[in-house]
Amino acid sequence: MKCNSIIQDIDGIKLDWVESIEKIGTETWYQCFSEEDVLHAYDLHKATEMAALKDVKFHYLLAWKAGEVVAILPCFSFRTSLTTVASEFMNRVVTKVRKFWREFLYLDIFIAGTPIAICKELIGIRYPPVDPRFSPLLTRLGEAVKVRARTLGIDMVLIKEITSAHLPYAKAALREYYSFVESPATTYLYLGEPGIGSYRERLRKKYRSLMNSRQRRFEDAGYEWRVCQDFAPYAEQMETLYLQVLHRAKIRFETLNSNFFKEVSRSLGNRAFAVLVFDDDQLIAFELVMQDQHWLHPLYLGMNYNDRDKGALYFNLIYKIVEIAEDAGRPLVQLGQTSYKAKASIGAVAERLYLAVANNNPHLNFLMHHFGNVFFPPTEIARQQRTFRDMELNNQALRRLGVNFEVHPE
Repeated sequence: MKCNSIIQDIDGIKLDWVESIEKIGTETWYQCFSEEDVLHAYDLHKATEMAALKDVKFHYLLAWKAGEVVAILPCFSFRTSLTTVASEFMNRVVTKVRKFWREFLYLDIFIAGTPIAICKELIGIRYPPVDPRFSPLLTRLGEAVKVRARTLGIDMVLIKEITSAHLPYAKAALREYYSFVESPATTYLYLGEPGIGSYRERLRKKYRSLMNSRQRRFEDAGYEWRVCQDFAPYAEQMETLYLQVLHRAKIRFETLNSNFFKEVSRSLGNRAFAVLVFDDDQLIAFELVMQDQHWLHPLYLGMNYNDRDKGALYFNLIYKIVEIAEDAGRPLVQLGQTSYKAKASIGAVAERLYLAVANNNPHLNFLMHHFGNVFFPPTEIARQQRTFRDMELNNQALRRLGVNFEVHPE
């Protein structure tokens, strides 16, 4: 790959913007991202770009040194409401203001990351965070993102979603230009390991009985499970079911379309599959799942809310993911953002995520620096329930597997 449109050359680092992932190519991409991590897979992010999500435009920042790419920072721009993750009180206030000022707090945003909910940063730097070259390079990338946004006439800039493990490194590199606020937390469920027992075996009697009851409701409803790698034929139905969930969600960043499901199905091979629920021949629910040799990642849920309670669809989809993960020998599943109380009730814990936020308008930047938590309030972590007979072992296993969660006991 050749380096075109050089915009800076400082300390031997050259920065370059391109507007399609295809101009980067697979070989160059994996110089900066792990091939083992499905959430960083070239094919996943190419599929996202090819889906042509509404009002989303992609930008990719490349850093070169001595003729080699040393960093890739995928970005995108789109128009949204600044109240996307704000508190209910803030949303009520803004709703009243918009009766007189329709565009109040609607704005274009330039975001470093991906539109899809991978619940982690998408920052490809060839050096590990402890390498002394990492921090100054990330600083350069953060500065370049602000400049790119300003060139496009965009004030608001975000870098998403920074995990708690990487937060100290991000702050060290970006704090001169960025403030840090919370993004909606992600969730993890520890299943078990050989010698410890399965998820079902580890449940306390009360929760095991609840699981059995929910699964009987599913069976009594006559619903059918199908697990498909080729789910493209169902893409339009999946979009309809996904939108039912999205329209009920308090937090809305991206809006997917049927093209996204088609492209993922066609591009990811056995690294993506859909868990489908049918009522006769009618698709009524699904979970889109990514997998690699280490992880199972349920990314998106869709369901017909008219059928939700009859077959306990929400919980049974999670139980089905647990079953698939256990069959694959996975001790841990990431369950993603939202529905924290429901997930806590089956034993999941939450890990906080963060955003780096800046604004090219100095007045708005001051507002964001001092009142960022109003627009991006911390996640209310649900209390950890005593779901398992071995709670201490459960929490120790989560920490051993790298989950940085908070305990708020019953």
